[in-house]
Amino acid sequence: MAEIGSFLYIAQKDLERARLMHDVDDFNAAGRFCEQSVEKCLKSYIELKGDASDFRLMSLHKPRRLYERCIQLGMSPLPDRDVTVLSKLADYYYDTNYPGNYYFELTFEQSVEALVLTEKIYEMFESGKAYGK
Repeated sequence: MAEIGSFLYIAQKDLERARLMHDVDDFNAAGRFCEQSVEKCLKSYIELKGDASDFRLMSLHKPRRLYERCIQLGMSPLPDRDVTVLSKLADYYYDTNYPGNYYFELTFEQSVEALVLTEKIYEMFESGKAYGK
């Protein structure tokens, strides 16, 4: 179990919220919580392996950019298909949450895809595999 208040602890809570929202057919909320969970997992790696130059990254809601920095810091790369899904998560955070030209509703399939990836990434970090343990 991750330390209360740590990035991984909050990532776990966000994953639990994503599952709950998916189960009640609120796919937009599920997608947002998936984005938040993945974001916090990646930030946990940057916090551990990065340096002061990463300060700005820690306030971003851009999983793909965070992932790229994690790779630079030595994290094992995800399969290409997972990176494609990871790239969609920023849209799930912004475009399902704010009105405007880019607003859209997530489908059941998109919600499942996001959940599967989020569970995979969370497990990598929770188990220590992302850290080479």
